[in-house]
Parts: sequence; C-alpha cells; structure tokens
Amino acid sequence: MDTQAEGLSKIILAILFFPTFFQTELLAFALGSNDPYAVMLIKRVLLLLPITSAIFGCWLTIPCLITIIVRQQRRIYLSALLVTWWDLFRSIFSFWGGIFAFAFKMIGWCTGLLRLFFMGIFLAVQDIILSPVRMAKDVGQDYFKPGIPWLSVFLTIFWTLIEAILFTFILTPLVLEILESLSGNELSEGLVQIPLSIMLFIVILGSFAILSTFGEAIKQKKISRIVQIAIFEVFVFVFEVMFLYREFVDALVPWFSQHSDGEFRMGITSILLISSFAWMGIRGVTWFLFASSGTPTLLAIIQRTGLEQPKGLQTAAIGDSQDTFKYIKNGFETVKNDMEWLSQKGDEIIGSFILPPLQIVAASINFCTLLISANHLFELPFKSFKNLLMAQELIKKSKNSTED
Repeated sequence: MDTQAEGLSKIILAILFFPTFFQTELLAFALGSNDPYAVMLIKRVLLLLPITSAIFGCWLTIPCLITIIVRQQRRIYLSALLVTWWDLFRSIFSFWGGIFAFAFKMIGWCTGLLRLFFMGIFLAVQDIILSPVRMAKDVGQDYFKPGIPWLSVFLTIFWTLIEAILFTFILTPLVLEILESLSGNELSEGLVQIPLSIMLFIVILGSFAILSTFGEAIKQKKISRIVQIAIFEVFVFVFEVMFLYREFVDALVPWFSQHSDGEFRMGITSILLISSFAWMGIRGVTWFLFASSGTPTLLAIIQRTGLEQPKGLQTAAIGDSQDTFKYIKNGFETVKNDMEWLSQKGDEIIGSFILPPLQIVAASINFCTLLISANHLFELPFKSFKNLLMAQELIKKSKNSTED
C-alpha cells in the first residue's frame, strides 16, 4: 500500500509539475547559447518568446484545471481555457508570419522613401534647368499680345547708351582740351568721360522724347504746339549735328582720304551735310524700328503718368505662369500622396513589428485573468493599434470583469 501510495503521489506530482520535464531543454534550445551567432540570433528571435509563453501557459493551465472543481459553469470555463490555448497558438503563428510581413513591408517602405527622395531631387533639378526656357517662352508669348512694349523700351535705352558711349570717346579729346585750357591743369580721361557720357545719354534720350512729343502734337493737330516743338527739334538737330555727328564724320575723313589716294577733300559744307544725313538716317531707323513705341513708355515712367494697357488685358508677370515650375508643382501632389502612403505604410510597419509579439504577451496574460476572474482581458487577435487599450481602460475592464 505504501508503495502504491508513493507511486500515485509521484503520478500526481508529475501531472501537476509536468512542465519541468521539458521546459529546461526547450529554453536551452531557444537560447542557443552553444550555436553559431547567426543560428543563436534566429532561434532567439523566432523561438524564445513563443516557447516562453507556451511554458507559462502550461504552468497556469494547472491551477486553472484544479479550480474547475470549485467553479460554476465548468463547461464554459473549460471552453474558455481551450480558447485561450487556441489564441496562444494563433498568436505564435501570427508572430512568425508577422516577422516576414514586417520584412517585406520594411523593404517596400524604404523603396518608396528612396523613390520619393530621388524623385524630388530629379524634379527640382529639371525645373531649375528648364525654368529659364519656360520663362523665356512666357515672355515671348506675352510680348505678342497687346500690352506694354518692354522690348522697345529696352532697345531704346540700349541704343541711347550705345550712342552716348560712342560720342563720349569721340568728344573726349575736344572736351579735355577745353577743360584743360580753362583750368590750366591736366585732367584724366576717366574723370571727364563719366559725366560726359551721362550728359550725352540725357541729351540723346531727350532727342527721342522731343520726336515723340512732336508726333503726338501732329496727331492732335495742335498748330501752336507743333510749331513750338518744331523749333525745339531744330535746335536739337543743330546741336547734335554740330557737336556729335560732325565729330563722327571728321573721324571718318582720314579713312576716306586713305582709300582715295589722298585726293579726297571735304569742306565744312560737305561734313555738315553728311552729318545731317547721318543724323536723319540713324534717327529715322531707330525711331520707326523701336523708339516710336519705347519712348512714350519711358516718358510715362519718368513723368509718372501711368502706363496705359488695353482694357480687359491682364498681363502675367514674368515667372507668374503656372508652367514656370510645373514639375515641382505637379510633384507636390505626388509627394503629398506619397507622404500619405508613407505615413500609412509606416503605421502598418509599426503594427507588423509590435502587434505580433504583443499578441503572444496578451494571450499569456489571458491565462492569468482566466484563472483569477474566469474572463479574458484581451480580445485577440489585435488588428490595429486601436485594439491596444490604455492602462486605465484595462484596469476598468478588469474591474468590471471581476464584479461580473
């Protein structure tokens, strides 16, 4: 009898402490301390948590089975215990599948991030390179529409500057001689050329202004104003021919003599006549080509009378076209969509990294709550972060389960 009692007690103890028969070997296998580093790492990642939770579930299953004797609704409780083991096994397989899902999602997320980065750089470089071309295209398209003739204004100023610089070099010796004779000192050319070029620029630009005013007076048929401006225009003509174009023609006299074997002689009348033709030819060409439309705009800017535009016309400023940086603007929408995609995929990646191991932990905790209150604390499986309750909500839920 003693032998039978001792054998029965050993069987009972073996049943009550059955995890001791395999837990040491399983944990040692999961830790893989004697294995190569790569194998050890794989075992600890894939097996350590599932084996630990399974051993933990075995130890808690023992008191759960023992307490069936004193519990009510034993069938429901036993079913709940089996469901808890089912949740644990499902969580373990979800954990293994979640590792591979996390790896694939991480690769896709990194690929999308690199695509977004390089696409942004490509679009920015493309827009920087092509934006001058599109801006020039916009300017060209706008210029062919009715509006302010900015090209004529630019050409008028440019031509006036060219004439001022040309006549500055022609008149510099004469002006230096006059100023040196007045001051009795030698003067540097640079000191004279700067104010002389400014003065000539104003004089030549004023000549275009008088022509513009003369043309407006003729259009308005104001006889008195026509006569008044004609007198001013004669004075300007005489001044420019005598002091500017005459010096220009004098500079060409040696060239005429060189190509005529020294037999060519020009008197004052011939020089003034050629100077007059030169003034009329140059003024006529520049006036009818661009100065007739550029000069009124310049006068409106100087006098602050405002620039007139055709009614109903809205000219787009340079760079305001929607196509100026169209690649970046279109890329913003793509980047916005990609950022939303990255954010969504980021949540999925975090979920695939956190939820699988948490489900195993939650299944293990369900063994504890099943033993204490005969209820599950967590509803498995977790589908998203919304299923993860805060600590206060868990305490409240546990309290309600205990009261029930």
